[in-house]
Parts: sequence; structure tokens; C-alpha cells
Amino acid sequence: MRRLRSVLAVAALVAALSPVTTAAAVDQGKGTPGYCPGGNGITVVVDFHELGGDTIVRCAPGEQASGLSALQNAGFELTGTQRWGLATLCRIEAKPGPEAEGCADYPPVTAYWSYWQAPDGGSWGFAQAGVQESKPQAGGFEGWSFAKDKSMDTTPAPRIAPVRQAGTSGVTPDGVAWTGGQAQQAEPDAGFPWGAVLGGAAVLLVGGAAVVTVVRRKRSS
Repeated sequence: MRRLRSVLAVAALVAALSPVTTAAAVDQGKGTPGYCPGGNGITVVVDFHELGGDTIVRCAPGEQASGLSALQNAGFELTGTQRWGLATLCRIEAKPGPEAEGCADYPPVTAYWSYWQAPDGGSWGFAQAGVQESKPQAGGFEGWSFAKDKSMDTTPAPRIAPVRQAGTSGVTPDGVAWTGGQAQQAEPDAGFPWGAVLGGAAVLLVGGAAVVTVVRRKRSS
């Protein structure tokens, strides 16, 4: 019995010191890794920033009805809020993790996913409609960028420029941007004032709920 306890103790210690590895949440059965090869598809970029991990680039083939369908058909795992469902995204690829503030209502204004759009070869701009209402441009880019402790003016755009690459150039076979090189910093488009409210404040809602949220946050400021 003493020997058994010693073996179990050693095993527990080894388990505690070993790195925990988990499978990627991306659904490989949907979409394809890397940039869309042409104008028939939407390239989706997810930049985790302070959450850690490399930026993921995947293609949602064909025409997409909304930003939500582009995310889903590119294979990303999504978690909405309990109140609004996938109209308000709380987590992408299980980030931020469950140790962060819960997903009961709205994501906190200090930590949220901002929503961006761009034509191929253009520049990132805040989405002007919610994730269920937006219409991705054929051959264009949909971007999601995590913002922690940022104001509307400093909300970061995805660090991958919205420019299609030939084949999978610049992207690993898993659709993750190379970390050995310098990611091209994209400058946000300043010409979308309502996008700054909807995207930068993570108000990715539909109908009247978006209006209520904007009014509430204006009053609090």
C-alpha cells in the first residue's frame, strides 16, 4: 500500500508539471485553412492579442449570408451570451476562457471581441452592422480582434492585413499565421463612426437591443 501511494504521488506530480495540451477547437470539416484562393469566398481572420496564441486565418468558401455564417462556415467555435445567443459573441475558439467574466448578458467593455470588415487589398474598418445582419463582401475579409482595456479609439484591428495571398503563402497548413516573421500591421479605417460604436464597443446585436446598449453606454460615459 505504501508503494502504491508513492507511485500515485509521483504520477500526480508528473501530471502537474507536464504541459496540458488540448486539440484545436477549429472544425476542420468546415472551411479551409489559409486565405481564400480567389473571389469566391470570405477570408476570416481571428486575432487573439492579449489572450495569447497565433492569429488564425481561414476561408469560408462561397457566398456568405452574414458575418456569423462566415465565422461558422470557416470552422470557428463560437459561444454567444445566455441572453442574446450568437447575436452577441462572448468567446471565439473558447477564448477568453471560463475563468473570465461570464457570458450572461454583454461582454464587459474592458474585454471584448471587436468586429471588422475589409475588401481585398483595402483596410480594416469597424463593421457597421451586427454579426447576424452584416453582409460580407464577396472575396473580402471578416476580422475579429480581441480588445482588453482599450477605448473605442485604441481598439486594435487584426494584425494581418486584408490582402489575399497566393495559395497558402504566409500561412501554416493549420491556417495559423507564421510567427517567425513580422505580421503586417493593418491601419483601421477612420471613416466608420457608427462602426466604432457597434464594433469597437462589441455591440454585435440586432434590432432594438443595439440601440438600448449604445444609449446605456453613452449615459455611463
